[in-house]
Amino acid sequence: KCCKTKILNLTHHFSIAGNKLISHIGDLQSTKPLLSQDLLDSRESLQQMLNTIDKKQSTINSALLDLERNVEELRELATLEEGVSYVTNWILTTAETMLNAQLKVGYDVTTADKHRLEHEILELQCWKTYGFYAELIYKIDNFPKMKDSVPFKDLMSQREWMDFVCRSFAQRLERRRNVLITSVRFYRLVAEYFDRTSEVFQSLIMGDKVEDFDLASAKLHKLKDSQQTLDTVEKEIIKEGEKLSDILSMPVKDAVGREVDVDYSEDIANVRDILDATISRSRIFVESVELQRLTLDQITHIYKYETDAETALQWMDDLYKVMLRSHTHVGTNVYEIQAQKDEHQTFQETAKGTYNYGCQLLNASLALRQSCKLETDRNIEMTQKLQTTWKQFQAVSQEQMTRLRVSAVFHRSVEEHCSKLYELKDNVLRIGQIEESSRRKVRLRKCLTSRERLLVEVGRMVRLGRLLETRLKEPFLLDDRVETMASPENVLAEADNIMASEAISARLAEVSRIAESLDSVLQDVQGGFDDVDDEVANASGEMVSRKADGSNHSDDWSSSVKSTEDESFVTASDCTCTPQSRSSSYHTASECRASPWWGGESTS
Repeated sequence: KCCKTKILNLTHHFSIAGNKLISHIGDLQSTKPLLSQDLLDSRESLQQMLNTIDKKQSTINSALLDLERNVEELRELATLEEGVSYVTNWILTTAETMLNAQLKVGYDVTTADKHRLEHEILELQCWKTYGFYAELIYKIDNFPKMKDSVPFKDLMSQREWMDFVCRSFAQRLERRRNVLITSVRFYRLVAEYFDRTSEVFQSLIMGDKVEDFDLASAKLHKLKDSQQTLDTVEKEIIKEGEKLSDILSMPVKDAVGREVDVDYSEDIANVRDILDATISRSRIFVESVELQRLTLDQITHIYKYETDAETALQWMDDLYKVMLRSHTHVGTNVYEIQAQKDEHQTFQETAKGTYNYGCQLLNASLALRQSCKLETDRNIEMTQKLQTTWKQFQAVSQEQMTRLRVSAVFHRSVEEHCSKLYELKDNVLRIGQIEESSRRKVRLRKCLTSRERLLVEVGRMVRLGRLLETRLKEPFLLDDRVETMASPENVLAEADNIMASEAISARLAEVSRIAESLDSVLQDVQGGFDDVDDEVANASGEMVSRKADGSNHSDDWSSSVKSTEDESFVTASDCTCTPQSRSSSYHTASECRASPWWGGESTS
């Protein structure tokens, strides 16, 4: 700048002096018409010299401007280099020192959160330098000239180094931030898991026994939700713990890429211990939860089983009432009785299935109550009600089935005996057409023998019919024990079997009429035989006399029943068998069993 000033001053002095000299020569020329050639040549030479000086002054000014511009650019380059050096040195010294002072990751939520806050403060301190770094990068990348100059190339090298250092430090800072965030999240999840497991354990597992089924259902639902939530938390703990352990196991490098000697072995061991403790606690907690869930499930099943058992009990009551209302009638012929028997058997099977269903439910409920150590009074009470209803149903049902079976046997036997009596009557009538006396005797003796055997069967059938008729008029008994028979609660209303009784009476009257007709024919045929020997005549006379008396007295069949009162009550199709007790099951005559209540009648 001093040289420039001197040059400008000297040039300005020469210009003023030359202009004055030229002006003086011009004044002389105006005063004197003729001047010497030397003065004119001097003026011309002086003018040329002034022009040359002006040109050189312009050149000097231009050179000075270029010089100033170059100096300014160099000054800017120096400023940028100084900024780059400052940023690089701050990162490598101050920032690295502050970051190296913060290497711990904490051992619980409090310490981990404290280290995270300290790291945020460090990041705030680095933001100013980051801003300066970004400004330098922008200025260097947008520098207008001297792109190919050596100073700019040196600046670009320094810029690349600064960029590498800053990026490396930022990566380490970000890694430190991620480590602390992972640590805080890990310890928070651990604390939440332990707190919630303790809460669930105290409120849902260690509480009092739950006997309220609605409360048990709500508790079970809450326990399932809690278990699902805690399972999710446990998975997150394992995920975050393994992530934290992996990050801590990775090497740490400073801003220039050198490994930093950091020992995280204790922190890794602490994380592993916490993971092991979490897994162990989870195992114990899951076992307790599964046991409690099983108990609550059992209580819920108890409620469902007993609710269904109440329904089964109500069904049994309804079936019992329907049976008393619609299944206590007896038909008047074999076909009607068979249809009633089939319908009654189906009804019995339905009731038995309902009873078995209720018993299974109550047995399952009882087993679950005993497993859960709950009171069994309600279950026992329902079982007793179901059994009582079933016994009442069974008593009436078996009695009705016996009446149907015996009625069917009676009507079939009546038809068979009537057919045999008609057949025997026809045979007797054909005897009267035989002329040979010996043949008549033999045929008559055979007819009398057949009649005797047939009358035994008819007598049994008549006794069966009269006892059946009496039985159909009697009420149903719910208890067969003698000491309880008179109890009003064990006696049901009489069944309306008037038509069945009338049909039985009609059948008995028909058999009596046919038997009397047979005896009359026998008497007529025997009376027409003059050559009958005394044995046949006496036997025939005795039988005819007995039947003749029976035609005049209505109690002859009753006396026949009384004379065989101690015998088993069977029909013509029966085989010999012993009387059954009243509590035994009922069978038909074709099953070679006697009806249980006939034995009771015969011994009364």
